[in-house]
Amino acid sequence: MLGSDHTDREENQNKDQLSISNRSAHDKQYPFLTEFSGLITELSRKDLKELMSHQQLMFAKALWEAENYGGSLEKCKKRLKELHGPKWHHIVKLKDHMADIREYYEFVLRLDHKLQWDKYKNYAKISSDKVLK
Repeated sequence: MLGSDHTDREENQNKDQLSISNRSAHDKQYPFLTEFSGLITELSRKDLKELMSHQQLMFAKALWEAENYGGSLEKCKKRLKELHGPKWHHIVKLKDHMADIREYYEFVLRLDHKLQWDKYKNYAKISSDKVLK
């Protein structure tokens, strides 16, 4: 039963939520995530793209564009020039302001891995509920 104190109630509701420091709970929730992440990190960009569906590729590209000046190097250079002046390339590096799309490919694959495990758990709960005792 929830306590009458709002802070106590909130604490009880959030007690079982995962946190960054709760590594063992993350491993139980998403088995093989570490191994899967290691595998996709070692793949070439070409192999990563072949592994992904068209929808996953488009999602990764959309995320990349949203965070990287619409995917335009010229827009990035223009913005750096506005911020740091005409000699911006002496002050900052372009690669520090324009992320590699590969990071987004890997992110989308890890996200899909987690979604697949969530679906599996839902199906497993349904079938285990139907078992007669």
